[in-house]
Order: sequence, then structure tokens, then C-alpha cells
Amino acid sequence: MVPAYVLIAPAILAAGVFLYVPIVFSGYWSFTEYSGLGAAKWVGLGNYTELLGDADFRKALFNTFVFVLLGMGIGPVLGLLSALLLNQSARLRGFFRAAYFIPVMTSLVVVATIWKIMLQEEGIINQILSVFGVPARSWLDGTTTALPSVVATSIWQGFGFETVVFLAALQSIPRDYYDAARVDGAGYWQQVRHITLPSLRPTIMFVYIIGIIGSFQVFDQIFVMTAGGPINSTRTLVFDLYERFNRLNLGEASAVAYVLLAILATLSYVQIFLFERRR
Repeated sequence: MVPAYVLIAPAILAAGVFLYVPIVFSGYWSFTEYSGLGAAKWVGLGNYTELLGDADFRKALFNTFVFVLLGMGIGPVLGLLSALLLNQSARLRGFFRAAYFIPVMTSLVVVATIWKIMLQEEGIINQILSVFGVPARSWLDGTTTALPSVVATSIWQGFGFETVVFLAALQSIPRDYYDAARVDGAGYWQQVRHITLPSLRPTIMFVYIIGIIGSFQVFDQIFVMTAGGPINSTRTLVFDLYERFNRLNLGEASAVAYVLLAILATLSYVQIFLFERRR
């Protein structure tokens, strides 16, 4: 037993110093007025009530929910559909699986920079759309198009992960189920509805929990592509937190972090509860 504790001690120590201790300090700061330069002044729930009345925070909260709803409403569906297509035949399956996964392995900063160039008024997106008579525009400079453009970038970068996860789960479903369904006269979509989707339920829950947590923490794309603009139309919770830390308003920034933690914990619990209830 002693050697085992010795081996895990560095990881536990590192987690304590770099994760748990900052969490405790941040929790304390969220109840204080603190700039990091002087003594913290206790304000109780003042930072949280201040956030509720802050238009920038409310806008960031709204944008984050829109980002999550759009991204998680489209990304996993695309991942599942592409996995179903790849699962039909073994030919070139490995190639397409690798091709879909390459954007996932690419740095978000690189992906965001490339898409920022593509979405400019002279970019390739407008050149393609001009073929269909769509007028050119700078997609990241419009208050109505900036957030959907960032969402599209995130979906393109992330749905390869969902494809690979769903494909692995599909390949673990016993083929006997499908053979028996075909003997009983079930069509393809009936098989998907009554065999594939019920078998994928744990995987679907995993994809959505991981995806929602990641979507709520979106920052890199926002920072690189729009910096929260134009007119806060792409400001998200983590970007709002970053801005408050930049202004040395550590109390309010910590409060934003704990609001985000509460949202993620609640949504994860609800998803797990609903999944367990339907089992």
C-alpha cells in the first residue's frame, strides 16, 4: 500500500496546489471586493447581486446559452449522422475517421484564425456564396451574424470528436440485433429507432455532458475571432470573467466563475437524472 500512495502523491499534491487551493481562494474572493493588490473587503453576496444588475453579464449569459443551444443542437446530430454513414461500410472508414478527427486535434487558436480569414468580406466563404447570388459581407462584424459564425466554427472543429465516439459505440452493438430485426421485416430507420438509439443512450449522455461543459467554457474562438464584439454580441461567460480579471476585479470575476460552476453542475445533474430515470 505504501508504494501506491507514494506513486499517487505527486498527482494529488499537484491537484491540491493548482486546482483545489485556487478553487477555495476563488470561492472566498467571490464574497469580497478584491483587486489582488490590497486586503480583501468582505461584501457578502454583493458581487452576485451586482452581476444580476450588470447588463454586460446578462448579455454574456444570454450569448452563452445561445451558443450552447445552437452548438449542441447541431454538432452531436451531425456527429451521429456521419457515424451512421461511416458505419455502413468498412471501405475508407479509417480514412474518413482520421479526416473528421484532424480538426479536433488542431489548436483552437489556429482553427479560429483560419475561419476568421475565411469569414472576411474578401474571404472564401463570400466567394462561394457569390455563386448563388448572396452579397458579400463581413460575417464577424455584424451583430446578428457574428455569434452564429463563431458557432459554425466550433461545430466544424468539434463534431469529428462526436463522430469518432458515436462510431466506436455503433461498432460495439451486436450485429445479431440487426439480423433479427431484418428477419422480422424492420427497415433501416426502424432499426435505428428501436436498436441503435436505445443502445447509444449512454454514449449520447456522455457526448452531451462533455459538449455542454465545453460549450459553456468557450473562450478561444471568441478571443481570437471577435474579442466579444461587435457591441458585446459574442461576449460569453468565460470572456466576461476574463475581462473582469483584466480589470483586477477579482471578486466579481470569481463570482462569475462560481455562477458558471453552478450552471454546469445543475445541467450535468439534470442530464444524469433524466438518463437514470429512463433506463
